[in-house]
Amino acid sequence: MHSLAIGGGRIRSVRRLAYAALAVMGTCLLALVVVGIVYGQMWSGFPTWITAIATFGLFAGAVITAIYAQKTFAGQAEEWRGQRVHDRRRQAELVSAWWGWDESGEGRHSGAFVRNASGAPVYQAGMTVLDLGDQYGCAKVQDMVLPPSEKAKFFPIDISALDNTQVDGRGTIRRVKLCFTDAAGVRWMRDQFGRLTELGSNLRITSDRMRAKVFSQFNEDFLATYGVTIDYKVDPDGYPQVKFVADASGPGVTDALIAPHDWIGDLIAHDIIEPTVLSADQRAAFPTWTLNALTLGSRLYGIPMTIDTVALIRNTELASDSPSTVEELIAAAKDLRERGLVTDLFAVRVGEEGDPFQIWPLFASAGGKLFHQMSEGGWDRGNIAIATPESIAAFDKLRSLGESGAGVLRRSMDAKKAFELFNSRQTAFLITTSDGMLTAREAGIPFAVSAVPRFKGQEPAVPFRLVHGLLMAKQGKNKAIAHDLFADYLTQSRIMETLSKGIVCPVAVPVITTTDPGIRQYQQLCNSAIAMPTFPQMEQVWRIVGRAQASVIAGAPARETAKNAEAEVAALFAESPR
Repeated sequence: MHSLAIGGGRIRSVRRLAYAALAVMGTCLLALVVVGIVYGQMWSGFPTWITAIATFGLFAGAVITAIYAQKTFAGQAEEWRGQRVHDRRRQAELVSAWWGWDESGEGRHSGAFVRNASGAPVYQAGMTVLDLGDQYGCAKVQDMVLPPSEKAKFFPIDISALDNTQVDGRGTIRRVKLCFTDAAGVRWMRDQFGRLTELGSNLRITSDRMRAKVFSQFNEDFLATYGVTIDYKVDPDGYPQVKFVADASGPGVTDALIAPHDWIGDLIAHDIIEPTVLSADQRAAFPTWTLNALTLGSRLYGIPMTIDTVALIRNTELASDSPSTVEELIAAAKDLRERGLVTDLFAVRVGEEGDPFQIWPLFASAGGKLFHQMSEGGWDRGNIAIATPESIAAFDKLRSLGESGAGVLRRSMDAKKAFELFNSRQTAFLITTSDGMLTAREAGIPFAVSAVPRFKGQEPAVPFRLVHGLLMAKQGKNKAIAHDLFADYLTQSRIMETLSKGIVCPVAVPVITTTDPGIRQYQQLCNSAIAMPTFPQMEQVWRIVGRAQASVIAGAPARETAKNAEAEVAALFAESPR
């Protein structure tokens, strides 16, 4: 290292001597010019060849002087740039991490070592232990402040727990990737091969309008905490999943995406997102079921943000008590209608294409199912349950409440119409996800939240639950920052509480301090709901089921509609077995 530095110094000295020689030559030629001019003025008969030489000398001297100046300044600028780069990297070059074994205590333990050999602390250090293929992380440890020290700090990691295998001999060799922020606020990554890279200072998130609006409130705080700015690619309301997936494809489009968990199978199939790893403390901040919702093939594919399900919202001025059955709800609503207080029994969004998530509690209470569940848990896509006798009976129940029956369920009632009926006091009952609370508050409706009631003598009206997660884009320019900093940020209660209030929706981190009874009730209902499947084909499955439900609501026969829907879903999985 020193010999190289000395050699570089000698080369620079030789260059300076050469430039100085050029300068001397240029000066001599300029002097000749002056002599020629003086003698030319004193003796008009002075030989013309002297004048010619003087003219040439003037030109050559100017050129040589210009070359000297340019070379000198260029050399100095190059040295200055090199010095700035060296100064910028000086601290980061003294921070490193590696995999090894610690024998200082009792026994022999494997884990990650990290050392800050510089003279100042580094911050938000995150060490990711990579899997055997060096592709994705399998464990993560963090240290918010890493003080200077000649001695490495050791973080024990149980490899047998990661591999689910017995470790013998020296154990399995891993590699460690380290990200940290230096004392100047610059974020760095030392990869698993020891290469040091300065990370960018900007992140792009793809999100729906509402979450982007609320999340943008944290921009200044995020910048002050991590030195990183955030910008957003905002999708319009009701953005189709197919369009979302297409727009998120390609390198550099986004660093992170906010999406519902039932999309992750499709996003993985299109190679858009990659697994993320949380430390033990970060995982402990979330209920296990929220992490499971974003897990596919034993890998976690995002950080839980918000959760949601379907509940009954009732106008407490019109209906003081919560009905225990659908029949009680309808009876109370009929009484209100007979007294001229409302025009509709209850509202639930259906739309021309159906809305299975909103309708599901009613469908489930009537016996309807989508897939059978496996004994070890999870959904069995090879055992479709849309056309079982119980599901056919459930379709028939929807038909009886539909346009050819009671007229409660109508294709003309989309989200806008359902909210309008409730917020204008034309109905006392609204079956909806938590977004119904936001519009009800804006309309000044006093309301209470409770579980969707079951049909009398039938199954509980168990809804699906949904987890919106922050997913890491596989081709994101600054995804390394997204992996580390968002995990730290989204486990802070103050951040999640602000997010919950802004969206009027429960969040994945239990916000104990919230006093909002509606949000608390939705949060409790999420705990007892069931997670939606995450198969890559789910977008098409939901469209098939939605159309089937809309058909029976319009008056189509239940059995034939259910059989056709099941055949479509079976064909879908046969065409795309992954």
